[in-house]
Amino acid sequence: MLSSSFTSARRKQFSAASIALVFILVTALLAGLVARSIQTITHTADAIDDARSTAAAVGALHSLRKQLGATIRDNAFWDDAFQKVSAPETKAEWIIENWASTTADYPLYDTAVVLDAKDEVVVAYHNGEDIGNKLLDFLGNGLNEMLVAARSASKTDPIPVHFIRTSKGIALIGAATIQPSVIDNTVDSKTFHILVFAKHLTDSAVAEVSETFSIAGLTLDRAPSKTKLSVPLTDVSRRNVAYLNWPAEQPGTKSYLTVRGTLRTAAVILVLFLCAIGAVGFFTVARLRANEGRARFKAEHDALTGLLNRSGLMEKMREVSTSYSDTAAIMRLHFIDLDGFKGVNDAWGHAVGDDLIVGVANRLSKTLPKDSLIARLGGDEFAVVTVDVKTTTSSPTLGAQIQIALQRVFELGDRTIEIGASVGVASTEASAVEVGELIRRADIALYRAKALGRGITVEFEDEFDADTKAQDHLELLLRQTLAGDGIDVAYQPLVQAGSGAICGVEALARWQTPDGKRYGPDMFIPLAERSGLIDVLGMQVLTKSLAAAGGWPGISLSVNVSPLQLKNPAFVQNVLAAVASAGFDPRRLCIEITEGVLISDPEQAGRAITGLRQAGIKISLDDFGSGYASIGTLRQFGFDRMKIDRSLILALDSDDNGGAVLHATIALANALHIPVTAEGIETEEQATVLRLSGCDELQGYLFSKPVTAAELSAFYFEKSSTRIA
Repeated sequence: MLSSSFTSARRKQFSAASIALVFILVTALLAGLVARSIQTITHTADAIDDARSTAAAVGALHSLRKQLGATIRDNAFWDDAFQKVSAPETKAEWIIENWASTTADYPLYDTAVVLDAKDEVVVAYHNGEDIGNKLLDFLGNGLNEMLVAARSASKTDPIPVHFIRTSKGIALIGAATIQPSVIDNTVDSKTFHILVFAKHLTDSAVAEVSETFSIAGLTLDRAPSKTKLSVPLTDVSRRNVAYLNWPAEQPGTKSYLTVRGTLRTAAVILVLFLCAIGAVGFFTVARLRANEGRARFKAEHDALTGLLNRSGLMEKMREVSTSYSDTAAIMRLHFIDLDGFKGVNDAWGHAVGDDLIVGVANRLSKTLPKDSLIARLGGDEFAVVTVDVKTTTSSPTLGAQIQIALQRVFELGDRTIEIGASVGVASTEASAVEVGELIRRADIALYRAKALGRGITVEFEDEFDADTKAQDHLELLLRQTLAGDGIDVAYQPLVQAGSGAICGVEALARWQTPDGKRYGPDMFIPLAERSGLIDVLGMQVLTKSLAAAGGWPGISLSVNVSPLQLKNPAFVQNVLAAVASAGFDPRRLCIEITEGVLISDPEQAGRAITGLRQAGIKISLDDFGSGYASIGTLRQFGFDRMKIDRSLILALDSDDNGGAVLHATIALANALHIPVTAEGIETEEQATVLRLSGCDELQGYLFSKPVTAAELSAFYFEKSSTRIA
């Protein structure tokens, strides 16, 4: 009986001890799990916040570089700047007025430097003071590396912007070649000047970054701190020149310290303890998620307008495509380029330009459907994405709506501004969007819209790719032909109106591909202009015609010149070198130019004309009567000859007033003492009218078609009796 009672007591003791031990073990295990959880939450929160602040610091550096790069791009790729720095007599004064003097108080840069093609200093200012003779001491060897980067970058490359150590501290520096906004490939890029802007990271600048990007305690130091977070500032060679350091905020640790007393009290009651931990974790994660959301918004949206940026638009397009995976719908991407925006910037400055950009963004947001994705891609380029359910109902295109909306007047303060827009559209199945390909097509369509005269909407068509490939192939063939000096030259005689005797020839370019196919000048001349080959082509024609005309004594040689050739600062020098090399009398050479270049670039045209005439070369205005040349233009440039457009001659047979117009045109030239050549004459009747009207030279199929040099020599200079027909 006692034994049984003892056994029962032992069993109860064992049970109690076991229960107690299990309770102790479970409690200890729970306490350990809770402690480990608290530690993990604390460290995770600290790590997430460290990552956030590091991303913010990296984003701040990217923003500073992007801002300076945009400033340099706007100032370097500027027609007026290119023209001014190309003028030796005024460039220093212009540079000081527009860039150097503003370094005294301009927020975007405190140093402005312009160097010439030989990297010699033209102007160098820092904080409004001239540092030209101290530039290398001021910027150090890093300047040379920046100049190399600037000259090696193409126009479509990002502007090289990096950090540099100067005698005044650490500065953000960027450089770019000063060039026209549209490079016509006749300009020698080796002659470009370089524009350099730098902004020193002063204490106030670092404080502004700290406030703007919510990075408390941010400092600029020579070395990374072992106890703080840091990001390096690198130069153009990726060397670390300085570091941004800041203390970690450790929100997890701070949160734990805040609730530590509560947690100790809650240790007696495990459930309350776990709830407190859960609340702290939830609060910490929620706050970090909110910070992450704000950082992501900044990364995906344009700072000026609040619209999506390019990366944000691409991400949204992928999301939309996924959401329409089971729906028959069409995604349309509209690329928008503002017409006339550059003129606004040039006339009123970039501040007004920014106001206009914001106005465009607001108008697009108010005008377009609410479910449209609207983005600013940069500069004056916008994009709109819509998704339409397939329908046969016809309605105005969104491109037309965009153009109508942007054609309305913008009221910016006391200014009234009118612009327009060119729109390129590409579409695809919303459920299978290849974002990169859709963007490529929209960009091609936009380029086509601008090429067709702007102010229109163009939908991408598959033929555009075929056209592009065909043009690329022709360009390759033309490039190969020019490389082999394969351009042919034909010659059409000019005859004296009174006697009919030959008095000159006009050199005409001819191109035949290796497969025997011939292309007319109306096709391959524009191709050469677009592809940057016009200078080579023009000089080949000039060189060959000079060599041929050397054997035709007593007559003039007329050579047509593209407006792009005339805009080339080296054009006059190249012509004079070709004339000297051929041993040709420059007084026998006549350069024919069209009036378009006189309107688009009158200063360069005037310089070129003056240089040629000083050498004895004559200048003829070609195709007079087909454009907008005025009496003032004729007087200003003082042409040696005028060639009236063929359309005035054709009008003799089709327009009752054709004779009167033709006679008045010739009378105008005679009144200005400018000899007149008539081209395109095909009948004796036309020739008679032109002789009576006062033309002294005639040209056309009535006298001869364009022929080879050998045929011309045989008929006119070898006493042949065979007429050229």
